[in-house]
Amino acid sequence: MNLKKVPVGNDDFRDLITGNYYYVDKTLVIEELLERGNKVVLYPRPRRFGKSLFISMLDNFFDIDKRKENEHLFDGLAIQKSEYYKEFGEYPVITLDFKNLKQDSYESVYNQFVFKIQEVYKQKEYILEILDEDETLKFKKIKSGNANEDEYKNSIYQLSNWLERYYHKKTIILVDEYDIPIQEGYLNGFYKDVIELIRSVLSSSLKGNDSLKMGVMTGILRVSKESIFSDLNNPKIYDMMSPSYNEAFGFTESETKELLKYYGLELTSDVKAMYDGYNFMGTFIYNPWSVLNYAEDHILQPYWMNTSGNVLIKKMLGEISEKDKLKIEQLIINKNDNISIGYDNRTTYQDFEEIADINKTLNLLFASGYLTLDRIEGEGNFFLADVYVKIPNEEVRHELLKMIQSITYKKELLELADYKQFLYSFERNNKSEIEEYMNDLLGSMSYHDEKEMFYHGYTLGLLGGFIFLGYDVKLNRETGKGRCDILVKKNDKTFGCIIEFKIADKEEDMESLAIIALNQMKEKEYYKELELDKVQNIKEYAVVFCGKKCIVR
Repeated sequence: MNLKKVPVGNDDFRDLITGNYYYVDKTLVIEELLERGNKVVLYPRPRRFGKSLFISMLDNFFDIDKRKENEHLFDGLAIQKSEYYKEFGEYPVITLDFKNLKQDSYESVYNQFVFKIQEVYKQKEYILEILDEDETLKFKKIKSGNANEDEYKNSIYQLSNWLERYYHKKTIILVDEYDIPIQEGYLNGFYKDVIELIRSVLSSSLKGNDSLKMGVMTGILRVSKESIFSDLNNPKIYDMMSPSYNEAFGFTESETKELLKYYGLELTSDVKAMYDGYNFMGTFIYNPWSVLNYAEDHILQPYWMNTSGNVLIKKMLGEISEKDKLKIEQLIINKNDNISIGYDNRTTYQDFEEIADINKTLNLLFASGYLTLDRIEGEGNFFLADVYVKIPNEEVRHELLKMIQSITYKKELLELADYKQFLYSFERNNKSEIEEYMNDLLGSMSYHDEKEMFYHGYTLGLLGGFIFLGYDVKLNRETGKGRCDILVKKNDKTFGCIIEFKIADKEEDMESLAIIALNQMKEKEYYKELELDKVQNIKEYAVVFCGKKCIVR
């Protein structure tokens, strides 16, 4: 049996259908889109969740220019049975993809934008037959790259007008990843210029445009206060907290199960733990990028972490306080933990400059797919309710841990070749090796006045690496000044360790505190929790810090 190809990295709808690729049918989104009849719509979703394929599907369905070549493209798909299939190939379509506007200077962004406009104009060159002399000159000027900035800012609006005149039908405008150039502007110092560019393009083409049938945009963030969307009469936004379109992006459990079965795989609890967990208002979604990679490789491992787009996340995590960083570290280590956020989807990039505000960081993590909804307490407005979020799955936990480690330790930890050896030292019960490693790393780091918080984060970050080695890690909440219990057990229940750390004011007190810690673990019988789980070979460690020195007993 010749299996269909796995569409990893292919977001061209027509190529998927004609090229014998496996396609998870999302075409009924078209029916919902037409039924609702919104003039301008934005779908914010995390990276690699199918946004570009969604835009490509709409382009191939609606575009009157492609009607003949796409005549059989939707055969057998769900939308073909809908009453709205009559809209197939009925409208002129302009599609803008802003992914390539990921540049480090405004000049480069603008040049890429002009190039995209030129491509669009070349595709629509047939309309020259209905243009007058002045319009023809304007069209050719834009197509050749010789127009001025204002002409390019209004070029999509102008083209939609001409297309309506040519076809006597209003135009659909599709914009993929609209916020990528905005983020690059924020990160690289040309924010104001790029905001003006994107605002001008979108507001001229999507607001007050009598030639517009419908505008559809995708992105990661809803940057509503940037004066972009206020100029658009507030487009309808369907984000992950919306009750609609919850199955439009990502794979449902049934879709995932069917796909994996086709490629000879099962939807096991391990697969579910790795790629599931996104809660879109009660609809649980699997990461499509990761599921497809797993279907192709048959290797259960993180895939989403190898994609791009986390520069802003790293920036925000690096700027929050040590106390707030610990909250996120605890969220990473404790699998069942959640955290309350003041939910706010009205984000601006200027908001991110409030470096002491962890709530902005949590909202960014949520919008970007690093956190997902756990539960909502309270009714009505989300902004008044208590919204609790958590890490969706093991794949994301891996990436967040890696980022936290690299940020906290300025990459020293990840660059040390013997890091895995250090982790294995716990299983071998080699206390001198553990002590040597921890002292080496402590010597390369700096800490602030909150010594207790520093040591907590230091220990959590180090031992979080056990997750990479296939261990389950549980952090017990702090129960007193200077102490934190960490239980580590291997999935096969063959190894466990209990770690108690203390902080000494003077080096001469370190040995006596280590004895106190060891006695405390025995007296309080911390080992019993692991014994109840049938964990064998339990080891106990007392770790005492004093300044940039530690001992392990």
